[in-house]
Amino acid sequence: MTFLMGECQLELGQMEDCSETALQLVSHPLSLEDPELAAKAKALRSLGLQGQGLLPQALQVARAAALELPDGDVGGRGKLEAQQALVAVLAESGNFDDAWTEAEVLASMVGDDTGLEKAGKAYWSVGNAAFLAGRHSEATHYHGLASASLSPTNDVSLWALFNKASAFMRLTANLVEPETLQCIERAEMAISITGGTPQDEIELAITRAYWSFLTGDLAAARSKMNAVMGKSEIMAPHIEGEALFLLARILRAEGHLAAAADRFALSAHLFETAGAGARAEQSRRFLTQLRESADD
Repeated sequence: MTFLMGECQLELGQMEDCSETALQLVSHPLSLEDPELAAKAKALRSLGLQGQGLLPQALQVARAAALELPDGDVGGRGKLEAQQALVAVLAESGNFDDAWTEAEVLASMVGDDTGLEKAGKAYWSVGNAAFLAGRHSEATHYHGLASASLSPTNDVSLWALFNKASAFMRLTANLVEPETLQCIERAEMAISITGGTPQDEIELAITRAYWSFLTGDLAAARSKMNAVMGKSEIMAPHIEGEALFLLARILRAEGHLAAAADRFALSAHLFETAGAGARAEQSRRFLTQLRESADD
């Protein structure tokens, strides 16, 4: 029941509470006796820490979770969850090559006896890692498998989160196509039904603004991001970094170069604070390009 409470806290976006609940589970006598329970508890704690933007700590816990079970126990739920957590935090931290290596391990764990929801979550994680590693054909393949495995009939909230994440990953790969818009619209519809968390709504708004930006509707993108930035106090550092990075790109496209430079610099700082070194470097690279073009 305590584990169920931790999962509910994660679903509700109560990341700090989730981390604390998972920490209790990690140190529980039953977890000390059962490696699978220990791995599940550490995987949950890693996701909670990741949601808080504490990526180095989340990675440390995720590595411990993935090593908790023997390699022969690849079909166990704990093993899958631990490997998924490791892939997720490696990707979020910007360790894209390592994330893809671990994602291939995760894909190999999915078998004929794996339940559809478990398989869908695994394929979702593999697809995310592939997008971030620049392997777009593999990414769309695995997200296609995830979409086929997950069902809005079984869990509309999970369906919404998958489509939201898939849309954002597609946009980062500049896949401005009908399938991407379909993912956004599915997520918006599902979250309107379930009433997602404030964090879910913020991330979906960023994704919709990203779509508007890439399709050339700068006014819509700017309007959406102005509304998003009014809620910055409830964002984790890496999410606020993503929001500022996108806003900076919009401002640059509109010709507001000084304002764009400020946002690029702040996004780099927030990514660095969260431990997302690769994303921080990307922000700094955009800032350097902006300043060089201004000098010209």
